[in-house]
Amino acid sequence: MENKTKIEAFVLIAIILIATAGFGIYFFQKNKKVTSAPPTQNIEQPAVKESQPPAPQKTDFGTSVPTGFPTDIPIEKGAKFQQSYSLNYDSQKQLSIFFLSAKTVKENYALYTNFLKKQNWNILNTYDNPAVSSLYGTKENNDINVTISQSASNTSAKSQVSLSVLQK
Repeated sequence: MENKTKIEAFVLIAIILIATAGFGIYFFQKNKKVTSAPPTQNIEQPAVKESQPPAPQKTDFGTSVPTGFPTDIPIEKGAKFQQSYSLNYDSQKQLSIFFLSAKTVKENYALYTNFLKKQNWNILNTYDNPAVSSLYGTKENNDINVTISQSASNTSAKSQVSLSVLQK
């Protein structure tokens, strides 16, 4: 008899829970505010053409210094150029060289920091780390970005130097 009472109590509790849940759902749905979307209208929108600036014209200089690259920027004697190019935009030109260096990241960072300071470049951003270091500066209508990283090549090079000058 005790088992029968437990089963009846369990069924009664289940019925109460189901009824409460049903009432809650009904009450929630009844009081839920219905918002309707405004009627759609077929209004023709004028076509908007996004103008993209023209792609820069790239000139590859291979293992030579790009024509017009500032001659006062120090480049290690005997440096092996990995890449060299210019990008010509409408009103500005980027000249970039990449070379392997026998100097460490730290030595090159000091070299280019001192150069920029002596030549009165306004150094706006620096990052000095044993694996990768960089400098960003401006002077008159030019920007310079120097990035030095540890060399991953199998040569005697200790670092790789990237020099990019933006002439405006």
